[in-house]
Amino acid sequence: MQTKFNLYPKEQLPENFKFPQSYIDLSSNMEKINELEYFPWWFEDPDYENSEIEDSVYLYSKAIEKLTGVADLISFARDGDWAACFKLTDYSGNPRVYVHDLGNEANKYECKDFDEWLAEEIKSAKEY
Repeated sequence: MQTKFNLYPKEQLPENFKFPQSYIDLSSNMEKINELEYFPWWFEDPDYENSEIEDSVYLYSKAIEKLTGVADLISFARDGDWAACFKLTDYSGNPRVYVHDLGNEANKYECKDFDEWLAEEIKSAKEY
């Protein structure tokens, strides 16, 4: 069970990029998720020892681009081959969420923001 996660280092993000406040809040308090019997997503943690984030956010974003065909995405959560991503060029502070099956470029969907994505995933987990 994941109890917290670290955010990507600010110095590796575009200057004007901001994470949604609800994502920041969740990073230190995952009670909402951990109350669920089942939640398939694992939130990316660049400080986790087995993290796939090798040298930098930039390189990780380029790797995701090769798999999705979409530039400037950074994965914030994974469920197997599925990656939920923010677009690094969205400076709104409440970016859209782009969800891609990294094993099949045709499988993808979007949510208007992190709150909508999380609510849908919690609902799906409860129905599981």
